[in-house]
Amino acid sequence: MQIKQEKYYSTKEVAEMISRSVSTVHAYVQEGKLKPVEDPWGGHQGLLFSREEIERLIEMMPKTPEGLTLNQAAEYLQTNRNFIVAYIKEGLLPASEGQIRGRVIPLIQESDLKEFSELHEKKIWEDRLSQRQYYNKKAKEAVYQRFSSPSIPEARLMRKGLGDWYFIVPGTDDTFSYMEGIYTHRLTPDYSIGMGKRSTKPGYAVLNLPAVYSLTYQVMDLLYQQVPAANLYMERLKDRWVIHMKDTRLNGVSDELADFIKRSAKQGRVRFVPEYEALSIESEEELLSVSLSVDIKDWLRKKGEQTSKSMQDIAAEILEEVYKSEKDRGNHFQVLNQKQS
Repeated sequence: MQIKQEKYYSTKEVAEMISRSVSTVHAYVQEGKLKPVEDPWGGHQGLLFSREEIERLIEMMPKTPEGLTLNQAAEYLQTNRNFIVAYIKEGLLPASEGQIRGRVIPLIQESDLKEFSELHEKKIWEDRLSQRQYYNKKAKEAVYQRFSSPSIPEARLMRKGLGDWYFIVPGTDDTFSYMEGIYTHRLTPDYSIGMGKRSTKPGYAVLNLPAVYSLTYQVMDLLYQQVPAANLYMERLKDRWVIHMKDTRLNGVSDELADFIKRSAKQGRVRFVPEYEALSIESEEELLSVSLSVDIKDWLRKKGEQTSKSMQDIAAEILEEVYKSEKDRGNHFQVLNQKQS
């Protein structure tokens, strides 16, 4: 007589059965809502669960799934809800259907968002910056762009988040709507801002500028007139503007402005040639091509599939870890030598 072998389910299989992520299944285990079985076969990596235990969990789960709405998820990741929808469609972010006020909508578990933000940090950051909330592509206008008219020598175009555009007169508290500035005060831009072609060179230089400051206005004018908008990404963080930019060279830079840019650079290299009034801002990242064996490439590919990252990202992270380890070890020996001497 042949004894029928009972089937057990892995963490990943349970996640698929209950429409949750693997991290949520682990959370259920830690909370005591789901109990794994002892490995009946031995040698299995990870937890195993019986069908009876899974069915018991499903019965306990609320009929109306709990979770965050698209807007709440977007706020959690500090991005646009359209990106949340895209992540769900791409299968990167798990979501389940729930009802709120009689409407069926997608709901996302906070644990799933946390796991997604850790696995796809770079993608989220680049998607958030790519929104270019500071730039109106249709009108080719941007935040802090300088406008003027016969009655107003200088006005700056402004915007709060994704809200309405308006003007502010530097040095005063005068503000007025976009329509009033264009049609009543006859403001026109002092220069145009083109989207241009995006640079494919890796890495960004980062400037951290005070939001309300005359030199910040001058830096913006230089960037808008000499750098394509496609190579600029800006975020307003409280009273600061954080600008991520591809490598660029600026001409007509004064000594004072060059010193201000150098002090504002939080990432990258800034070089100034006073006699030519030329300043270059460059990323510290360089593209490196290496030859690898097939076995190493296969290993990198598998690691990438497990973490939803590219082989290049995995290799870069490994090199970064080795570099930091070696650097820390060197600093440690240097401190020991100083103490001994």
